[in-house]
Amino acid sequence: MMHYSDICIVGAGISGLSCVNQLLESSVCNGLDIQVFDMNADVGGRVNSKNLDAEESIELGAGRYSPQLHPNFQRVMQSYDQKNDIYPFTELALKDNVQEKLRSTILSLIPMLKEHGKDSFLSFISSYLGEIEARKIIKSMGYDALFLPNISAEMAYDIIEKHPETQSFSKNALNQWFYASNGFTQLIGQMKAEAQSKGVSFTFDHRLISLIKQDDEYQLTFLNEANETVTHVARHVILAIPPSAMPKLALNFPEDWSQYRYGSLPLFKGFLFYDTPWWEPYQLVDKVIIADNPLRKIYFKSNKYIFFYTDSENASYWHDCLKNGEDEFLKEVHFHLADALDLTPAHIPFPKEHHHKHWPHGVEFCVDTAIEHPFALLHKENGVIACSDAYTSHCGWMEGGILSAKKSAGILIERLSK
Repeated sequence: MMHYSDICIVGAGISGLSCVNQLLESSVCNGLDIQVFDMNADVGGRVNSKNLDAEESIELGAGRYSPQLHPNFQRVMQSYDQKNDIYPFTELALKDNVQEKLRSTILSLIPMLKEHGKDSFLSFISSYLGEIEARKIIKSMGYDALFLPNISAEMAYDIIEKHPETQSFSKNALNQWFYASNGFTQLIGQMKAEAQSKGVSFTFDHRLISLIKQDDEYQLTFLNEANETVTHVARHVILAIPPSAMPKLALNFPEDWSQYRYGSLPLFKGFLFYDTPWWEPYQLVDKVIIADNPLRKIYFKSNKYIFFYTDSENASYWHDCLKNGEDEFLKEVHFHLADALDLTPAHIPFPKEHHHKHWPHGVEFCVDTAIEHPFALLHKENGVIACSDAYTSHCGWMEGGILSAKKSAGILIERLSK
């Protein structure tokens, strides 16, 4: 069966939904048929809230935002009357001397970025402090991606400044952080509902497998849930999908799109719920600690739950643990949690409930540090527009998605105006 539209947007995460809303605000799109496709069962992408009950939800994906760093996302939250609460984890719970040493070291090396900012972060720190001390410092911040050779010193400082746990080591120490009271998925659902009310159609469980241009139209082939191919023809196309998905479309990515290179990192989140908040006597309420084991960053959320958040090799470690079954996974988590707190496993109860999520490409980014990187990409030959937070500043999942969407929609609106 053949389907047609004036505008086809592939990807219904915050980038794709923001593209839709930007287009709908323009008069040149009045009366045009806009179709949105996504490979998942609903909208959201890396925004993934799980409702535990009527009053509590957890974020398996994007979990917080800062009005100072993410003003566009803040405006979207306000425009949909979304309630928020204070995100408490804005400083690592390190011993005072360690905290101050880490802060002074990070700040003292900033002037050296001008000359050596393109070096890997590990090489950069090692050249001043030696590799042994450099590894200790980087490990104490909890973001293992900072060890990777393609993470430059400039990128690393950008990451440090834009994460709540490490911002105290930078000029952003006073930035505020919030999370959505009812989960970010509620916001995404409202964006979808508004688009539908204005005539936009959504089709889910459809994975794009090919895209070709024929004369002045684009032919897109999808594989649906029943493993059947579906063809869609559109006058204009925006691919609101991450760089890791682009090579699968035989569109010569990134060579025919950009002069830059792109990479991704896996992420893993695990949430643990107990009958009682046993961590309260240890003064860990609303604290985050760094563990020298696969749990890495452990967050103690008020008296409600504990969650841990890992990237890179440790994210893959927990994903592999799950292959041995949920019980073995929980035993491993329990052992490492006790180790992180210098307690015997017998002093820590087993959780009564748990949730987890592995993101194979949780963080997507441009490998090459470049201020002039365009917020949207254009295929050199066929004019397809590509939209992703990976094309914008580091550490702005939802903010970056909105910024890229504004640029992508702007390109299409200008094209339609002509």
